[in-house]
Amino acid sequence: MVYVVKYRLKSDDKATNTKVAKTLFAESNGKPSREKAVELLNGVTAGDFLADTIQIQELRDFDPAEIRKHGATVFSL
Repeated sequence: MVYVVKYRLKSDDKATNTKVAKTLFAESNGKPSREKAVELLNGVTAGDFLADTIQIQELRDFDPAEIRKHGATVFSL
């Protein structure tokens, strides 16, 4: 199953007072836990994210191979 993991960075753009949000694709055999998402984001962002901003959304009928074919990285949860 493919999920979209959304989160906000700690290092917002102070010059423009913009909140910097990011999104990544992840796959998991079951509903991923928040703890797994935190582990993944720690590795991807070196801890530069706000844990209370994490949102995990399931993408039904999406195949990880198809997403990769279009150039996106799909992480494992």
